[in-house]
Parts: sequence; C-alpha cells; structure tokens
Amino acid sequence: MELQREDSPRAPRARWCFTPPSLQDSNDEGNKKKEQWELAAHVPPSVHPHPHHDTAFDSLSRSEQLRTVMRLLPHSVVVCTSASTTTTTTTTQSGSDPAPAARAVPRGMTMSSFTSLTLHPTPLVTFNIATPSRTLDAVSQARRFNIHVLSGDVAGGRVAEWFRRGNAEGLGIFDADRMRAGCGCEVAAADGDGDDVGEGGAGLTSEAAAAAAAPPSPPLLRGPGVLYALRCRLLDDEPARGLVRVRDHVLVLAEVVDIVEGEGREGEEPFGLAYADRRYRQLGCTMIPGN
Repeated sequence: MELQREDSPRAPRARWCFTPPSLQDSNDEGNKKKEQWELAAHVPPSVHPHPHHDTAFDSLSRSEQLRTVMRLLPHSVVVCTSASTTTTTTTTQSGSDPAPAARAVPRGMTMSSFTSLTLHPTPLVTFNIATPSRTLDAVSQARRFNIHVLSGDVAGGRVAEWFRRGNAEGLGIFDADRMRAGCGCEVAAADGDGDDVGEGGAGLTSEAAAAAAAPPSPPLLRGPGVLYALRCRLLDDEPARGLVRVRDHVLVLAEVVDIVEGEGREGEEPFGLAYADRRYRQLGCTMIPGN
C-alpha cells in the first residue's frame, strides 16, 4: 500500500511507468553520466482482486487482499528530508583533550502516505513511516523537516527513485556530485546551519553555544523535479507531540510553517507525481459530468 524506501526492510520494490536505467550504473562512483529515463504508455493494473479474474485471491490473507486492492488507488509521491546530529571528537591544535563536536547528518526518504489534515487554524499535514527508520529518528530529534512535492514527469520520477535508495552508509544520496547526476537536484544553502558545532556548548562562546543547541536545518532540495517544498515542524500538542505510534508504524503530525517554490513549476503548472500498482504515474484524463 505504501511506497517507502530508506533503511526499512519492509520497503517494497518499485516497478515503472517512468522507465529508469539500471540502479547498478547509478551506484558506480565513477559514473557521472546523466541517467536517461523514458515516459512509457499507460500500463493497466497488474492485479485483479476479484475471484472472477484471479482465483488465487481468496487464498490470500486479509492483509494481502487489502494490499492488492490498495494497489489500484493512486497515491501522492513526496520526498521527506530532515537532519540528525552525531557527536564526534576532534583533537585540538594544542594537543589538549579532544573536543566533542556535533555534526549534522542529512536524512531523506520517498513516501506515498503524505496528505493534508486540516487548514485551520493552522495548516497541518500527516504521513506515516514504518519503523525502524533513520529519517524518522532525524524528524523526532530535530522536530523539523521538509516535504518536497514532485512534478508528475520524468524529472519528478528521478527524484523519487533517488531517495528510495536509502540512508545506508556508502550510498551517498546527499553527495553533491552523485545527487546532481542521479536526480538533477542539489541542496540549497541552509538558512541556519549547525554543521560543526560543539556539543552542548561546552567550552564555546555564547554564539557557538546557541548554535549547538539549535537543531540542524533540514536539507532543502532544488531541481527540475521539485514543484514545492513545505517547511514543517512537529505538532507540539500533548501528549504525543506530533508522533503517534500505531503498531510498527508512526503517524507524523506537523504544521506547515512555510512554502518554498521550486524549479519544477516553471512555466505551466503541472500536477504532482502519483504512485499506483508499484509504478510512478502521471495524471491522465479528466472526467466532466454531463448536463
């Protein structure tokens, strides 16, 4: 039912309407050539959750039956980014005791459960994440994140697939050269950094201590596949404070504090990227009621 790929072992393997090149090629450190995609013709559903079409349907568990039905429903596709902090120690020039330092670690994932929740009195959005998740850990720690609305074309599909790869070490989804070659995006300059600050402000100036206490800025993606970026912060309402655990998932509830226009909406306003039956899809026909 849900498109989620980062570090979760539950993540499904996607199929394509936007046909991508081999992921093996994009993982090659020395391969800087821009990946070539193509927009395929309409692909009908591969599943038929009805015994007249699929005699095996009744033999499936209720969970698998629901999964099959949900594959027929289109879902929005967005990329969520946040940042956590990790502590490292560095040796000082004087050779004295190593100084602890907090370094921002960017995290990101593609997901299909994002939707608006309410518009008043403040705009709220929600989505869910399967656990365990490094991106969820970053969201929980920083309490801030960005949601990137993707364009319903090959450019948006490339961004979605890039961040479906995961946050595992060595993949380098935020490596500048790899990202530019893999999905055409780059990370915009942060409006408030925290890349290298001392942990807890120990031994720092008051300005540096204040920076140490501030959460790192979530990565803001710029590129032709990004229509808009929604800057969000977790809801502070007690008792859950924006994170509600439901079995092996966590519901995220957040307030939209700013909307940043992206490069993908230049010219005619396109619709966003959709996902159905394990393929990225583009919005098609419009149904107009008769008189």
